[in-house]
Amino acid sequence: MVQSAVVENDSDAFSVSLLAFWVKGSITLDDAFLRVNMPNTVFFGLVPAGKQKDSSPLSGITNVYTSKSYKLSSIFLGLLIAIIGVALMGSSFFSALIAIIVGVLLIGSGIRTTFNYERSGISKTIDLPFFEAHHSEELEEKLTQKLATYQADRNVRAQTDRTIQQGAQNTQQIVNAVSGDANDAASSANAFCGSCGAPLAQGAKFCNKCGAQAN
Repeated sequence: MVQSAVVENDSDAFSVSLLAFWVKGSITLDDAFLRVNMPNTVFFGLVPAGKQKDSSPLSGITNVYTSKSYKLSSIFLGLLIAIIGVALMGSSFFSALIAIIVGVLLIGSGIRTTFNYERSGISKTIDLPFFEAHHSEELEEKLTQKLATYQADRNVRAQTDRTIQQGAQNTQQIVNAVSGDANDAASSANAFCGSCGAPLAQGAKFCNKCGAQAN
């Protein structure tokens, strides 16, 4: 027997079955993860069976959208059963009522809402009953805002890291320049003619006093 997922916030709870609408799963969202804990369904999405679980970091989610679709096979089958139920009204009210209810449920199951998101290039799909369409759109908007905020924060952090790195490079360049000037000054101060001992100008090849070649 499939039980509803335990959720702290009703806004995180989603029905997955038109027939057993009270059976709910959860799609929760925080600042770092999108977490899915939803029952699967069988028999045209009417009966919950199994479970779908997923935990996706926001950094890996690249797209999110809600779509609506119509399964014509379920709608036509439901319409046919409902018509048969109406035809049985004169002979067996109970059988006719059951047929009409099943037909209406099948028609409703043919109107589907799908919550979709992509994680690292892999498409994830969650099928929901048609009456969860507005709820799914609210989740889509909330997740889109979270992704925008997350991306903006990541860009700010990246820009800050680049600024710090550039500042460190500039500081190192200044230190290297100062060290180079000091070394040049020291070299210039310690340059003397090997013949007469007179100081040599920086870069000089010959002594200005005796004309000897600088070593």
